[in-house]
Amino acid sequence: MLSKLFPGLLWLQGYSKSTFLSDLSSGLTTGVLLIPQGMGYAMVAGLPPEVGLYAAIFPPLLYALLGTSNKVSIGPVALDAILILSGLSLLAEPGSEHYLQLAVLLSLLVGLLQFAFGLLRLGFIANFLSYPVIVGYTSAAAVIIICNQLQSLVGVEVAAANVFNQLYLLLLASPAWTPYTVVIGVSSLLLMYLGNRYKPKLPMALLLLIVGMLCSGLLQLSQYGVATITSIPQGLPMLALPNLNLEQISQLLPVAFTVAFMGYVGAISISKSQETPSDKHTAKPNQELIALGAANILGSLFRALPVSASFSRSAVFVKAGAKTQISALISAAFIALILLFLSPLFSQYPLPKTVLAAIIIMSVLGLFKYGEMKSLLQQDKKEFLSLLVTFFITLLLGVQQGLLAGVLVSIMVVVYRSAIPHMTELGLLADRQLYRNINRFQQAQVREELLIFRFDAPLYFANKDYFTTNLYAWIKQRPSGTLKAVIFDAESVNSVDSTAIKMLAHFIVNLQQQNIELYLSHLIGPVRDALLNSPLAEHLTKEQIFATTADAVAYFDGGEHSGADIALQTNPAR
Repeated sequence: MLSKLFPGLLWLQGYSKSTFLSDLSSGLTTGVLLIPQGMGYAMVAGLPPEVGLYAAIFPPLLYALLGTSNKVSIGPVALDAILILSGLSLLAEPGSEHYLQLAVLLSLLVGLLQFAFGLLRLGFIANFLSYPVIVGYTSAAAVIIICNQLQSLVGVEVAAANVFNQLYLLLLASPAWTPYTVVIGVSSLLLMYLGNRYKPKLPMALLLLIVGMLCSGLLQLSQYGVATITSIPQGLPMLALPNLNLEQISQLLPVAFTVAFMGYVGAISISKSQETPSDKHTAKPNQELIALGAANILGSLFRALPVSASFSRSAVFVKAGAKTQISALISAAFIALILLFLSPLFSQYPLPKTVLAAIIIMSVLGLFKYGEMKSLLQQDKKEFLSLLVTFFITLLLGVQQGLLAGVLVSIMVVVYRSAIPHMTELGLLADRQLYRNINRFQQAQVREELLIFRFDAPLYFANKDYFTTNLYAWIKQRPSGTLKAVIFDAESVNSVDSTAIKMLAHFIVNLQQQNIELYLSHLIGPVRDALLNSPLAEHLTKEQIFATTADAVAYFDGGEHSGADIALQTNPAR
């Protein structure tokens, strides 16, 4: 019973020394990565760097107890950071105390929403974001984050409406760039790139952070105009409930819904993409919502920003040998020790913001999915179009508008495809006794007295006109008076609505007036029942329904009916 309430307890079953050593290695590796990422993503969100470290300590504790996946690293992430900045900057000045209070309240709202969605079993909501939309959205978010960090990289701040305007203003302000800041930032980018390429096992982000702090303290870089982070509060925050202001809650709800939705989509996508058939435990969507919600609620009590699963960090988490979420507890303990004992070092060795900007830029480069974009362009131009729409609207109008546009485009693509589905005439492959698409198989034989076709979609109100338009066009192509029967291969039709049934009734009457019979083959049980239990039964009998297209052709040629209706009755589930 306890394992049902707290699935994380299952990690302890059969837990061994070798498993612990693997978790220890992974936990320390991930913890090392979390320090610069946590600080960096907090600053992307317009928050003090320690808020990102708090998010790396407390939320993973509850996720480890309630979560069902051992494939994800929970903590601050880039996408949430840019969502927080775009949403909260309209309500308060980034970096201000009021802004921090709103961010903490946002964490609570995100957690409550995710927890409620999990209890209501709404885990399926992740299906509302298609793959092209996710690629377009994450790629655009990566570009936005990189452009924002360019300000710290060159030592100049500009206020811009979008990334294009921002780049233009940064170029105009080039005379004001701080030379030492630019040199340190570009050098940091180069070192990160070379380290990741030639020494991928080295924790380059942490090493660069340490080197940057040492150089800053020893060379007094702040005297040369290099902006630095001079203090991190020592110790851990006190437990405190966020300020529950109804007006603020109503203002934050749209942002909270977006962050909650995207946080869950990211976490479940990462966990599912890394699962293998040999895994003993797999991620359960509704429980993942509950676990993420509880993690964010706990984080809000300790001044943490909203958390989710990180793409890059989860890959390191698994690659470093994580067997269970005990690894996340080790990472949290490691970062807590840093805050308790090493935070005073920041006053002696301040961290250059340009170094942190370089770390963030290299961390989010992987979110720009150029390879997936290129592959999608070659594979499906309609889906690539939805990717482009999401990408450019996100860049021009913002992340929330881009996400909404992406969802709408995904729905429109689904509607378009169902309204204009694949529909083809079939011909006989004589050597194999199969009926196939005459446009794909040139050797397929077509008889003038028979029209055989297949419709590859549910038949409903949105595509009924497309259905009849194509059919009548094919009928008119036959010499007058030669066509005697139309065979509808309905194998791919999994549902039919009342509007389509009415259309079929008119179609059958029209054919009968021309002395043309209509036969249906490969009907699944629910569709067959819907047809025969409707007014269409006045125009359609069981004698016109066949198990296969070959049976329908044989009957047309003078053979006996195969009795397909009896065979279908024995399997009512279909």
